[in-house]
Amino acid sequence: MLVDFRVKNYALIDELEIQFRDGLNVLTGETGAGKSIIIGALEILLGARASSDLIRTGQETAYIEAVFEPRKLKEINSYLMEVGIEPEEKMILLSREIRENGRNRNRINGQLATAGMIKEISRYLVDIHGQHEHQLILDSTSQLDLLDEFIVDKESKLKDRVAEKFARIKELRNKLLEIEIDETEKARQIDLLEFQISEIENAGLKEDEIEGLEKEYKILTNMEDIYTSVGSIYNAINGEDYNKQSTLEEIGFFMKEMENIKDYDSNLEEFYDIIKDIYYQLEELGFQLHNYYDSLEYDDNRLKIVENRISQITALQRKYGKTVSEILAYKDEIKQSLSDLKSQDLLIKKLTKELHEMEENYYETARKLSKIRQAKAVKLEEMISQELKDLAMKDTILKIKFKEKKLADNGIDRVEFMISTNRGEELKPLAKIASGGELSRIMLALKTIIAHIDQVDTLIFDEVDSGVGGKTAQMMAEKLALISQKRQVICITHLPQIASMADNHFFISKKTDANHTYTDIYSLDQMGQKKELARMLGGVTLTDTTMKHAEEMLALADDKKSKMI
Repeated sequence: MLVDFRVKNYALIDELEIQFRDGLNVLTGETGAGKSIIIGALEILLGARASSDLIRTGQETAYIEAVFEPRKLKEINSYLMEVGIEPEEKMILLSREIRENGRNRNRINGQLATAGMIKEISRYLVDIHGQHEHQLILDSTSQLDLLDEFIVDKESKLKDRVAEKFARIKELRNKLLEIEIDETEKARQIDLLEFQISEIENAGLKEDEIEGLEKEYKILTNMEDIYTSVGSIYNAINGEDYNKQSTLEEIGFFMKEMENIKDYDSNLEEFYDIIKDIYYQLEELGFQLHNYYDSLEYDDNRLKIVENRISQITALQRKYGKTVSEILAYKDEIKQSLSDLKSQDLLIKKLTKELHEMEENYYETARKLSKIRQAKAVKLEEMISQELKDLAMKDTILKIKFKEKKLADNGIDRVEFMISTNRGEELKPLAKIASGGELSRIMLALKTIIAHIDQVDTLIFDEVDSGVGGKTAQMMAEKLALISQKRQVICITHLPQIASMADNHFFISKKTDANHTYTDIYSLDQMGQKKELARMLGGVTLTDTTMKHAEEMLALADDKKSKMI
């Protein structure tokens, strides 16, 4: 159940904390005091969309936090461990920060979590029913969703299988649309692909070839400079000029001079060794330069071949890929496309056959699901009728009408809730006959049934008593009290009949000081509850009559609750 709820800097709320307990928790207060703001904050905590507009004026961050002690803690903790969140032994702590910059933060047990994670575990924690859901029940798709809530886990796998088969059918249909092009376009594509493949294959590309060609091109285009410079250096080293002493001869002279004196000083011997090394290295350099010089040969025809090859590869790179590897990978890809085009007729036959088989399989599974739904619908009709009798709608008959629709991800069923609210009247669509008060009771009946099936810990009703009064209001109050014996119920109400049945009564008020307006909440004691009931019965001014009436209502409520046990 929901144990502790804290809100800070949210809408009209400066800071408040509510400690909920077992049983029926009722929130009352004058219109506009902020009752629904509190439920709105809880919805946002559980994954609803949050806007920075909700942050209290003058603040940068709003903060919402709740502590739950769920019955299905084992299942929740199992999921949390799967997604890498450390579980707690006895409780679940959810929190959410809403920031002005839009970077909101969700946490589970103090650890950062996604909105999807919070939504996943919230289905075990709370079921919130507000006034807007009255309209949802009028929609055929929502009616089917309500019916599906009564399908147990084992049977719900059929729904998953139907959705999977529908997704495959859509995929196959899209593939067929993609490949079914006209013959002229097909021939054009085949010609283009064959040309591209031929162009790449005829090029005979090799890995790293372009690098070698560019190196060779650089040498060929600079051959004259290379020839001149290498010849000059070789001549200087080896003394091809008879009028000038060679560099090698000069170094040889230095080596002989140093050899004559090296024995006089160890430093001189080191100098001698250095000069000697220079001499032999220079001699070796001369040999290598000579060989390199002799190998130099300018070939204008070779230069043209290299230029053309570089141009060819560069053109292919511009069209098919930045590197040879990318070009070859593209060739493999278009070869497959060409093969698919040439065998398109066979592919169409194959996909069409698979589509036909998948559609047959889909309808077989969808009809099994439909039978389960229709069986559940009969039981649901009986259960709703019984619940409505308890809510002063004993003559109401509700039937769930089935029609087959085109295949969809949720099956072939289109359902419509048909209702007759008075004896002898024919069944008509719910949207055309039910009043606001009747819708409130029908939704309460559904929520009551769902609570018994899914075992959710906490049921929250936000002004579901809209359009209800008199005897019906008393019946609704008793129904909520009955539900609260097995589930924690939190209810925002304007009806004194419901408030009188509260196990825990909270009063919400809106206060204004010199600077701002804020919402506050108080847990009422017995006298406070009596005064609030008197206000709800008679208005702002409390009289002896309204106080006495409130006292009688509380006594009557205690009596009814004692008989429920």
